[in-house]
Amino acid sequence: MELLLDPANADTRVEFGMAEAEVAQHTQWRASAEVFRAIDATLREAAAHPEVFIDAVMLRGDAIEFAERAAAADLAVRLNLAEATVRAHGHVAATLRQRLPHLWGWFTEGEVSTQNAREAAAIVTELPADYWALFENQVLEAARTLAPARFRTRARAVRQKLHAETLTERHEAAQAHRGVWTEPDRDGMGWLHAHLSAEKLAMISANLDGIAFGLFTDSNTKADEHRTMAHLRADVLADLLTGASAGGQPKVGVTVALTIPVMTLLGHSTEPALLEGVGPIDIQTARRLCATAPSITRLLTDPVTGSLLHMDPCQYRPTAALKRWLAIQQVTCDFPGCGRRAAHCDLDHTHAWADGGHTTADNLNHRCRKHHTMKHQTKWRVQRPPGAERAVWTSPTGYTREADPPPF
Repeated sequence: MELLLDPANADTRVEFGMAEAEVAQHTQWRASAEVFRAIDATLREAAAHPEVFIDAVMLRGDAIEFAERAAAADLAVRLNLAEATVRAHGHVAATLRQRLPHLWGWFTEGEVSTQNAREAAAIVTELPADYWALFENQVLEAARTLAPARFRTRARAVRQKLHAETLTERHEAAQAHRGVWTEPDRDGMGWLHAHLSAEKLAMISANLDGIAFGLFTDSNTKADEHRTMAHLRADVLADLLTGASAGGQPKVGVTVALTIPVMTLLGHSTEPALLEGVGPIDIQTARRLCATAPSITRLLTDPVTGSLLHMDPCQYRPTAALKRWLAIQQVTCDFPGCGRRAAHCDLDHTHAWADGGHTTADNLNHRCRKHHTMKHQTKWRVQRPPGAERAVWTSPTGYTREADPPPF
């Protein structure tokens, strides 16, 4: 008798593989919905019962806000997610549950992709309550059947038809989200991102193209010029933002903090230097920065033990030298998962000064204003056990986590 599903048959194996992928995908979507639901439920519990996260003496008008912050941080540490991601997950669940209940139901059953659920939640947030049901009726089937890119186009088209505000009004509201941010990448490179109005982007692009094309035309007569238009656009942008003339030195005043292994400096090692806020860079780049920077802090590290800066522990405020050392040594906020740079953080006594803590390098840590405030306003606690390299944070629910090691 011939088997209908014979594993020796290639067609059968292909069918099994596709079925397994399909089941796994729907399971993943269902699991994502469950994570979102649990986060939303926990944040709502924190708002309803702030005493779980806030000491009784701190319960006041802003207790709910701090309780939600503490709960989001607790979840972020447990789930190894950014706090903003935890908040976003909770927002998706709350928005779909309240505004698009049918789509939320399909999402929890694994019938709607996580990407489509997020997109639907983002769009319905911008619609008045009178349009929620209409929007859901027109996108529900598309959310189940379309790939994310196609669904995004469909959902935004529906929103465009339903939205009562004019395009001018929506554009003015969108202007509030403009911004610029940077992102370090591998091999000494990085990304510059800008979210700007379309007309300004068009003018910037045209300006870059015009200058770059002029250089590209001139470069055709130079035998040693090998830059493409993409290279020239990037170089022109960098020169314009740093105030440098084409091929010249930047006019922006920069304080460069380089940590250079002593064996590398002596030429006996190829270990890279560390540039503050960036990470490892090659020694040639480090030398070039040293040659052009108006202010340099040079730190030579011992290849075995390193060095440590001490000061009078009886003084509350750290010296400028100690602040500089700690900013370079610690790099970021020491709360688990927080990547805010030390330059934008507060210096905090782990063992409080009022309780006998000293102003020393091993008792001072950089903490961003959010986590510094959270430490004092909620039941989050931090301590540095004797002999430990890093502080240990304890959440209001008793979960402990050591501060992250430096990124480099």
